[in-house]
Amino acid sequence: MLNPTIKSYPSLGQEVEQARLDNGLKVVLLKKPGFEKKYITFSTHYGGMDSVFIRPGETEPTTMPDGIAHFLEHKLFEEPDGTNVLDLYSKMGASPNAYTGQYYTVYLCSLVEEFRPAMDLLLDYVQRPYFTDENVAKEQGIIEQEIQMGLDNPQRAAYYNLIEGLFHRHPARIRVIGSVESIRQITKEMLYLCYDTFYHPSNMVVTVAGDVSFNEVLDIVTADMSQRSYTKRGPIVRPIPEEPDHVLEAVVENRMKVSRPYLLVGFKGRLDRRAGESSREYHRRLIAAELALHSVLGKSTQTYWDLYERGVIASRYGYHLSVFDGAAYFYVAAESEDADAFAGEITQALIDARDKGIDPELFEESRKREIGQLLTAFDDPDWLVNLYVTHLFQDLDIFERRELLDEVTVDEGQEFLKAFVRENQRTISRVVPV
Repeated sequence: MLNPTIKSYPSLGQEVEQARLDNGLKVVLLKKPGFEKKYITFSTHYGGMDSVFIRPGETEPTTMPDGIAHFLEHKLFEEPDGTNVLDLYSKMGASPNAYTGQYYTVYLCSLVEEFRPAMDLLLDYVQRPYFTDENVAKEQGIIEQEIQMGLDNPQRAAYYNLIEGLFHRHPARIRVIGSVESIRQITKEMLYLCYDTFYHPSNMVVTVAGDVSFNEVLDIVTADMSQRSYTKRGPIVRPIPEEPDHVLEAVVENRMKVSRPYLLVGFKGRLDRRAGESSREYHRRLIAAELALHSVLGKSTQTYWDLYERGVIASRYGYHLSVFDGAAYFYVAAESEDADAFAGEITQALIDARDKGIDPELFEESRKREIGQLLTAFDDPDWLVNLYVTHLFQDLDIFERRELLDEVTVDEGQEFLKAFVRENQRTISRVVPV
C-alpha cells in the first residue's frame, strides 16, 4: 500500500486523506469533524455509456446490450440465500441506495451508528455477485416495467428523443436503463463478464465522509481485501467513435396524453480536455461553460421573465450541461403553451449572448450564487461524497472548484457559446398533446 496522503484546503476548512492499496483500490476520507452522520460509497468507473469496451489484456472490443450496467447494479442487492441487502441495512438503522449514471455506478449508505458493520456489509455485497438464469429473468421483468413507466413519462420520453436526435453514434445517446429489447438480451454470463471487467479494485474507489479516523477506514477496507485475491490489471479501453458535428435529427416529436407541450432545446459540441491542458485548467473551462448557461438561461434573466410572464414558460423549466469524452451537450426544458416561441426565443437569447457577449453582471451574479451553493454542498456529507466521486472519475478535484470560481472569466464562457450555439448542432425534442 502506498503511504496515505493528506491534502488540505484551508479556505474550505477541508482535509482529504487518501491511499491506494496494492490491488489498485483508492480509499478516501473526507473528514467532517463534529458531524454525527457518516456517508459511505463504494463506486466503480462504469456506467450506461460503457456498452463497448476492450478488456485488460485483450485487443478486440466486447459489445454488451445497452442498460447492462444499471441491470448489474440492481442485481448486486440480492443475496444467494434470498435475503435483500436493503433489509440488512434497515436492521442497522442505516439508509442504503445505489444509482447508475453514464460513466459511474455508486453504492452507498448513510448512518449515525454502526459504522463498521455498515461499511463491512457494503464492501462485502458489492464484491459478491450472484447471478442465475432465474434471477436474471425475474429482474428483466422488473426493469422492463421500469422502462415502460419511463416511456409513459413525458419528460423522460422527451429526454430520450433528445439524446438520440443529437447524436449519431457517440455513446452519450445510450439510455442508461436500456430498452426492452436490449434488456431481454442480457444473460448471467454477460453480467459476470462485465462485473469481472469493471468491478476490479483498480477501477473503484471507497469514499467516506464523516467524523471518523482514516486509520479506522483503512483497517476496515484492508481487513476486507485481505480475504480476497485480486491480480493486477491493465487499463480498460473505452473506444469512442468519432461523432459528426451536425445533429442526427433537427426536430423529434412525440404525441402523448399531456395537457400542454413539453420540449427540450438541445445543443451538442465537444468540451474535451486539450493536449497539454492541466486538470485544473480544464476544470475552469467546464465551470465557465456552466456559468455561461446560468447567465443566459437562469431565472434572474430578462429572457426567462419575459417568457414566464407571457405564459410561454408554464412550468418544469430547467437546463443542464453534460460533458463526456468526445461529446458534450446542454439542453433547456419547459412545459410551454407556445412551443415554437419557446424554442425560437431561447435559441435567440443564446445567439445574442454568443454574438454580442454575455452580460458581465449576470455572469458575476451566477458566479457568486454558485459559490454559495458549493459551500452549502460541502456541509452536506451526502451531496459532498457524490460530487467528489463523479468529479474524480473525470479526473477533476471538486475542492479546487472554489478557487476556480474566483479565476474563471466571462471570455471563457463566451468561448463555450461560440463552439456550441450553432443551427446544425441543435435538436428540438417535443412532446405534444394527442
